[in-house]
Amino acid sequence: MAWLDTTCVQMTIRVNTWLYVTVYFRRINTKISHVPGQKSEFNGLVFDVKSSQYYYSCTNMSLRLLRKITDFRLVKRSLTLRFHSRLFSMSAPQDDVKVLPSGLRDIVKTPKGLEVKIFYLECLAHASYTIHHKESAFVIDPRRDVDAYISEAQKGGWSIEGVLETHVHADFVSGHCELAERTGATIYFGPGASDRLKFPHHEVKDGELLDITDVYAIKVLHTPGHTMESVVWLVVDKEEGNRPIHAFTGDTLFIGSCGRPDLIGTAGHTAKEMSERMFYSLKNKICTLPDDVKVFPAHGAGSPCGKNLSSDLYSTIEKEKATNPALQYNNVDKFVEYLTEGQPAAPMYFTHDVQTNLEGAGAIANEVAQIVKMSPEEIKEKTVPDYAAAHVEGSINISLGTEGGATLSVEDGNFCIWVGSVISKDDKIYLINEPGRDKEAVQRLARIGYKTSGILDGGIEAWKNAGLPLASHKRIDLSTKDENLQDLLSTGYKLLDVRTPPEYSNNCAKVAMNTPLANLAEYFDKLDKNTPYICYCAAGYRSSIATSLLNQHGFKAMDIYGGFAAISVFNPELTTTGKVCPTMKKVIDQLLQ
Repeated sequence: MAWLDTTCVQMTIRVNTWLYVTVYFRRINTKISHVPGQKSEFNGLVFDVKSSQYYYSCTNMSLRLLRKITDFRLVKRSLTLRFHSRLFSMSAPQDDVKVLPSGLRDIVKTPKGLEVKIFYLECLAHASYTIHHKESAFVIDPRRDVDAYISEAQKGGWSIEGVLETHVHADFVSGHCELAERTGATIYFGPGASDRLKFPHHEVKDGELLDITDVYAIKVLHTPGHTMESVVWLVVDKEEGNRPIHAFTGDTLFIGSCGRPDLIGTAGHTAKEMSERMFYSLKNKICTLPDDVKVFPAHGAGSPCGKNLSSDLYSTIEKEKATNPALQYNNVDKFVEYLTEGQPAAPMYFTHDVQTNLEGAGAIANEVAQIVKMSPEEIKEKTVPDYAAAHVEGSINISLGTEGGATLSVEDGNFCIWVGSVISKDDKIYLINEPGRDKEAVQRLARIGYKTSGILDGGIEAWKNAGLPLASHKRIDLSTKDENLQDLLSTGYKLLDVRTPPEYSNNCAKVAMNTPLANLAEYFDKLDKNTPYICYCAAGYRSSIATSLLNQHGFKAMDIYGGFAAISVFNPELTTTGKVCPTMKKVIDQLLQ
């Protein structure tokens, strides 16, 4: 078991071996006053002030940075998450479910009144869709919490007729069963899926038509490659001879890439075989579509379901044929080589989520209703009986982020993906939340099929008041000039770059060793527990996770606030290019604003 800390926008200062102190940043132009123990408000952010200690540094006679030491937080090897509040307002859901931000990013309309609504969760790099015309609607690749789609249907007066799955998903738990139960919609899957599915559904055939209204229909294109049952849902205009207008391509075609072929091994197909199927699906089905057909994929940048995905929400067949590397190959062998090389590591939760989606996940309200509030003593007894010997192992620090995972700020990351990458589904998860975020925390974990074993009643204050030990995690802030990276390296510290190999090869700190976070455990035997390590990633999210994992396993580690962006801006002489990267400069400007 392991503890997981998910504080947002933080720095942590090593006070001693057992203490965590959280430091929050905000650019200000005035000093704020407060009374310790009471809440203070500044520029729309409410701080729960637990300490009167403020520190600031001045640059060119202006107040540049405010740091506030807020509270202590618990770390332990029984998986515990702590979520720091961010302010956003959503209407209360029915029953116990909290309606999280919908992630509605865009609406694409046709002259005849068909609308596509794009719902995007940056936390999962996952796109889902509603398509509706007149009073009829379909939902494509729904996420686990389905209230956003039902709310849109209620507001628009639509009837959700069907739930269209492009394939059996591995990277998130789908809400198809709950949607069907609550709306009466039919669940549709591609050819060959029925042998494994455990719930009522309709298996479509290649070329089959599903009517939306008298004007539009959905045509099935069977496109094996990512999985055997993968399909593209093609919206066609019946008044124009079933002319295709929109293609919902799932994990077959991404913007700037295509689906990976290596997640199907347990079904008896090799990556080479699936790559060959993908080649012919792209060439014979996708590339033969009219150039003006709009492409709506299931994932974007940051998804582990492919490599080098774009952050664009949608594209066209014409643009993808001209710019997408996956569509430039005419030789199947060369395409196979391209597709099988350089794929990101598949998170450990993928196998679990495939099985959950085959069986059909229950209503998310059931997960929320089962929340168990526990005292510090109860959590301590359930997780680590030999507490005195175990607390040195530390926590796993993964930030929950903001806005329910719908959007990510520069210091945020893919919370669900990284939880599922470094934490086993079999671990018991105990949550320590800020007030008002218990339900959100449970639902966010449920999006990848992870269950919560208990929540600390009273939060971190209850743990601290019980007199239980705390721990520490240091972050180096290069922007203050108080700490010099070159000086640290000269005293024996070693740099670990926990980014992916492509990121590392593009530009890195010259003396850094590449230890990608997804495979970090494989490097433990190569690291020295007597050597202090400094971790960095792109902007600080992954390095915080890596530092926590290293400390948990007995190494001495800290990380850099702002990651490689900070090194590039404040110590460019240490990078392989030797220059300040303009992109990294923008990241730092956003972090310090």
